[in-house]
Parts: sequence; structure tokens; C-alpha cells
Amino acid sequence: MVLPSSNINLNLYRVFYVVALTKSFSESSKYLHISQPAISKHIQNLEYELDTILFYRTNRGIEPTPEAKILLSYVEKAYNIIQLGEKQLQECKEIGESKISIGIPSILSTYYLSKYLKQFITTYPGVAIKLLNNKNEELLSLLEQHTLDLLIIYGDINTNSEYKVDTLLEDEYVFIYNESLLKIDEVNSIKDLDKYNLLLPSKETVERKKLDDYLFNNNISLNPIMELESSEAMLNSVKNGFGVGYILKSVALQNEELKIIELDEQLPKESINLIYDEESIITSTKEFISLLKNNL
Repeated sequence: MVLPSSNINLNLYRVFYVVALTKSFSESSKYLHISQPAISKHIQNLEYELDTILFYRTNRGIEPTPEAKILLSYVEKAYNIIQLGEKQLQECKEIGESKISIGIPSILSTYYLSKYLKQFITTYPGVAIKLLNNKNEELLSLLEQHTLDLLIIYGDINTNSEYKVDTLLEDEYVFIYNESLLKIDEVNSIKDLDKYNLLLPSKETVERKKLDDYLFNNNISLNPIMELESSEAMLNSVKNGFGVGYILKSVALQNEELKIIELDEQLPKESINLIYDEESIITSTKEFISLLKNNL
């Protein structure tokens, strides 16, 4: 056990944190409910203790120095951890009165997570579930800020070693079409698909980048008539008979009107990953994670 240093004045760091974020003594004064001279004095005291200038003072206001920005990154992490501790203390120890915040792409929440949510809510009806659908990088940032309790995402993502990563499902991509609206002759090779109206994910997406790498390595060229930003848009376009689309097999199998084109080639695969911080999750989140992992 390491006892806290008697030299650390947490109140000074609290004032520093607010001033660094607001870049304004007046705004900080309103938020902290102390006078501007008192705030200025707190900053001066901290600068004296650290023997470092923390803010540039100009006629237009104040700006953190490079040294202050370094310090802020650590203080912000400390406050996030403290807020997480307060959150866990304020929640009732009973699992029925808690909340789970999950970051997940919308296509996965619809076609993968929904059945597990239904099962969990039936068992624990008092637990509030919040789903946030953003890009992978944005979701990871929210996890690091402890705004989210866990992520369920597909594709590789660069994470801190402190996070636990469990693979929930190994999926593969397939080409699909609506057989009631579109006639497709027998197709054995991916090269034959180019004679049909081809719908592909946009070049910025994880699935398109994997597909492009595969095509390049196999000297194959495909020319789509349409590029789509989301899997939902891909599904809707294929269902409406616009052409042959590209999507995860698990999603395709849950849409009866869609037919998978069986190819000789092995298309790229994708993993659906569960990411979380084992040290910070509460009981309800542990139970939810256990439900997912028991269905691997």
C-alpha cells in the first residue's frame, strides 16, 4: 500500500483542472463558486509548488502552457477514475438498480446483440441499458473516458493493454441479392460478379479495406455502381433489388428474402470483439459479459 504524499493539495488540482478546461477565470469562478482572486491565488500556489508556469496570461484570456497540457492529461485521467468510483458507490449493490452503457455499431445491435439483450432484460428487468452507435475510434475514446462500460465491435482496433478483448464470433463476408427481384445466373467466382450491378461498402469502411486488400492480392478488379456508408444502407439497397451487395454472413442469414452467392473463393473474415476494463466494471456489467461469453 502506498500512502498519499502529504505535499499533494487536491483542491489546487481541482481548480487547475477546471481552469485548464474552461480557459477562463470567470467561468471557473462560476463553476467552482469561489471568487476570481481566489482562483488566481490557487493557480499561483500550484505554480509555486511545481516551480512551473501553467498558464499564459494575455489580454484575451489565458492559455495552458505546454507543461500544463502534459499535467492536464494526467489530472483528467485521475478525475475520470474518481468519477467512476463515485458512480459505483452511488449505484445500489443490488444488480437490479444499475445501468450498462454499451458502444456498438447499429448493425450489430440489431442483428447480433438484440437476442442477448432480450434475455438479459428478462432476467434483470431493472437494469437500464444504453446503446451508443458510433465509429470504432469514437467508441474507444468514450470507453477510455469511462463514459461507456464496454464495446462490442467488429474489426481490429488499437487498444490499451489494460483492456480485456474477447472474440465473441468469427464471421465471414458474403455477396447477397434479393432473388425475388434480381435474376443471377450461376456464379462460381468473384470475377463473375462484375457483370452485375455491384454494391460495395465505401472505401473508408473496415469491410471495404479488407475486401480491397483481398482483391489486390488476388489480382481481381471489381467496379461497383454504388458505394454505401453503412450496413443498413447496404441491406436496404439489396432488398430493393438494386444489385448484388456485400455484408457479414450472420446478418444475411437473418433476412429470409436474401440469397447468398456461393463462391469458390474464400472471402475475408471478420471477428466480433468484446472490449472492456476488468478493473472498473460493476456487477451488472459482469453479468452481461458472462451472458455473452457463455454463448461463444
